[in-house]
Amino acid sequence: MNKNNKLVFEAEEMKKFVELSGLRQSAISEKTGIPKVSLCLILQGKRKCEAGEYATLCKALGVSMNKFLRSKALD
Repeated sequence: MNKNNKLVFEAEEMKKFVELSGLRQSAISEKTGIPKVSLCLILQGKRKCEAGEYATLCKALGVSMNKFLRSKALD
């Protein structure tokens, strides 16, 4: 990543992954401690996913930390 880029969380990619995995949002919520409403909003891209939440979600989903991050050029 060069200095003119930033990392962006791809909520839609995480949502697709959750749907394809067959995991229920309620199970993920219980496993991570993230309230169901907050998790739903995160997956819809309507709420920011804090760094700690992101790390917890990746661990619960069994994926690497860079799975749902993309490099984006700064405006």
